Amino acid sequence: MTLGVITNPNGSRSAAYGGLTTCGSVWSCPVCAAKIATRRADDLATVMRTVDEMGGSAFLVTLTMRHTRGDRLGLSRPERARRTELEDRAWRRDLARQAGDDVDEDTAVREDDELAALDASEGCWDVLSYAWRSVTSGAMWQQDTDRFGGLLGWARAVEVTHGVNGWHVHVHVLLCFREQVSADLARAALGLRMFGRWSRALERRGFSASPEHGWDLRRAQLGDGDLADYFTKMAHEVTSGHRKEGHRHGGRTPMQLLGDTVETYEAGDMARWWEWETASDGRRQLTWSTGRRDLRTLAGLGHEATDEEIAAEDQDADERIAIPREAWEEVIRARKENDLLAAAERDGLDGARRWLSARGLAWTVAKPGDGPPRRELQPYGWRDDARAVLRWRRVLQS
Repeated sequence: MTLGVITNPNGSRSAAYGGLTTCGSVWSCPVCAAKIATRRADDLATVMRTVDEMGGSAFLVTLTMRHTRGDRLGLSRPERARRTELEDRAWRRDLARQAGDDVDEDTAVREDDELAALDASEGCWDVLSYAWRSVTSGAMWQQDTDRFGGLLGWARAVEVTHGVNGWHVHVHVLLCFREQVSADLARAALGLRMFGRWSRALERRGFSASPEHGWDLRRAQLGDGDLADYFTKMAHEVTSGHRKEGHRHGGRTPMQLLGDTVETYEAGDMARWWEWETASDGRRQLTWSTGRRDLRTLAGLGHEATDEEIAAEDQDADERIAIPREAWEEVIRARKENDLLAAAERDGLDGARRWLSARGLAWTVAKPGDGPPRRELQPYGWRDDARAVLRWRRVLQS
């Protein structure tokens, strides 16, 4: 196993481990989630710098929805795939009927009933995805994109917490414009129009949003409240998700829920974690506008790496040390992985060496190929019982 340190353009340091098995789950794995969030933050910061250099402006929009303790989080990945299949089959049957072709009506009735059952079972996340599509489609959205000097594009991140009122799912959206736009004008016109479409879409699915608290729009500055800053904070949060003092006001992040689950084995938390794994599987955390409003192309970012590709990468560190297996196992047993990273980010590899030496743990100069063999781990998909939590504990300690 290796430990590397990277010096960022602003002079700060980032430390990362290399030679470890990755799963690529941005939702269920603390290690991979932190690494992916760091990359996404870098990409978004590049976009913000590009917009700033063009003389443009950016705004961060937050859209939320009312929810209750009994609301389901969302359909599972197989359920979502089946619903898409049934919707496609229903669309094709309608075309066949219009063309005068024969249709198996008995099959149509069964599949329509199944589709209706899936629609009735959808949760907050499914409704949120539908509402966002409604915000960014149609003639009103086209009018919005042509105002204020023209919309360059958007990036949308999904955030989920769990509190006393159940699952709270909302979106943070970075809107980038070619010209400087008044924040007051953007809020009074663009923000209200977006919220109007958002609210009407939620109502069509039996949900609602508060006119006072259901949305927010504010100017975004590079490194100060923009979406890149949000992902940077997220990377720090997931690495300390087990700490109770880090719990957000009004709810726990999924990683904090995981930390509580492995500490207490509380049945309710275990059930909520299983629901989280099931509903989040296969969903994207960050999505970008495409076509002529492709922000990644505008900023010269090129191909967007998948979560799995990012998690599997070993970052090109400025310098790196190797930690023998025995020493690494001692770090794991003591649950000090984050402390070692913090020492490296604070004082560089000299700090990491001092940290290891003070505990009698060996280290060597890293050479190509250093690190233990990668082990295959399956990070999610376990049954909802105590063995799932026990297995998570072994993963987190390995």
